[in-house]
Amino acid sequence: MTPEFEARLQKAMDDGVLPGAVLLARDKSGRINYTSSHGHLTLDPSLGSPPPPLEINSIFTLASMTKLLTSIAILQQVELGLITLESDISSHLPELARLPILTGLDSSSTPPTPILVPRRNPILLKHLLTHSSGACYTWADPNLIPYFKAINQPAPVPLTPVGGSTVVERCAYPLSFEPGESWQYGTGLDWTGLLVERLSGLGLEDYFTQHILQPLNIPPGEITFYPGRDPQNSSRKAGMTTRPAAPPPFSEGTNGNGNGNGNGNGTNGGEKERIERVVHFPLDPPAESIAPLGGEAAHGNLSAYLSILFSILLDDSKLLTPQTSALLFEGCLDPQAKKALRKNLENPSWIVGWTPTDNRSPETKELEYDWAAGGLVTDGDSHKYRRRGFLQWGGAFNLSWFIDRTSGVCGIFGTQILQPADPLVKPLMKEFEEIIYSKL
Repeated sequence: MTPEFEARLQKAMDDGVLPGAVLLARDKSGRINYTSSHGHLTLDPSLGSPPPPLEINSIFTLASMTKLLTSIAILQQVELGLITLESDISSHLPELARLPILTGLDSSSTPPTPILVPRRNPILLKHLLTHSSGACYTWADPNLIPYFKAINQPAPVPLTPVGGSTVVERCAYPLSFEPGESWQYGTGLDWTGLLVERLSGLGLEDYFTQHILQPLNIPPGEITFYPGRDPQNSSRKAGMTTRPAAPPPFSEGTNGNGNGNGNGNGTNGGEKERIERVVHFPLDPPAESIAPLGGEAAHGNLSAYLSILFSILLDDSKLLTPQTSALLFEGCLDPQAKKALRKNLENPSWIVGWTPTDNRSPETKELEYDWAAGGLVTDGDSHKYRRRGFLQWGGAFNLSWFIDRTSGVCGIFGTQILQPADPLVKPLMKEFEEIIYSKL
């Protein structure tokens, strides 16, 4: 990094913009091998003053960073010939296959009656991986919260036990559109995690340990759905923080961008307020009471996660063969779904991490993005330094990762702030990435 960036990070912590951060980057040539931690593990005053420092091996709530691991796991099943991206998942996930499509609510009745129609299109594996199956998060479709009110049931809330303890209990509610015909962020990777379990015969925790961690010599428990199983993790768990004026994420009032307040900035006017500690969220799964959720529920240290990114960057065949690994980077949205993704990206404020959308063709106004088995992928060459196939995503609590195979570099920026896509964190993520590219 540069002294100027390190100084800005320190000022961000002094000003209450960040509680702390772990930053990691590696490139193929060996010129870049950056590992840095800054700030505090927690702001909980009961742990003494000054608070313990954030370390490279601190345990983070990964949230949607779990999705990439589940994508790797299901592509390993593709390699074994058990399924393909074009496979209809109905026989493996009948609970998902029988769901109707919610088209709205009939307000002429009291309470309003959900309008449900049978699904026509098959649900393919690629639809689950690319958020084009119609299985949406409750905050992403404005019809879903009213739907749960109409049936007098609590709407599932990501990263909490609200809504059930298994994938089927939490995610078996109506689809929001015909598979392949639109795009909306959702529960497809949670269903995919259950699919991995049914194809492999292993629970997702054991599967990750045996088939993702062990091949890379990552010790068991360094990425886990159950951090509480290891008593030592209690002293390594990074505390969650929030801004006092900000509402909880994924709450009623979200307008589909995932920030919990409908204003697109994730902080409800509290941007300038200092972060403070939060005690009760997120909730670590108590013992065995919550099944692993492949789209959202892993915890782990970011150094271990970088080892996974670096293996994929090198294409070293430790996790996937080169032919299968390429699927992580190849956009595979159907045309209507890709159009809907572009619409969602017109205002990328809901996305954790930096997602430039100012590189549109003046003739077509099309955003140069697609969705691949691994995440959001750059689908063009007009970005300043990101190359075609640049793969990115992150986790709700302001963690982001990227892999650029053409440029030969990968990186992670991680902190723990409750409101997704905090607008004060994004400029730091952007600068971090730009500095990495300047060192190549």
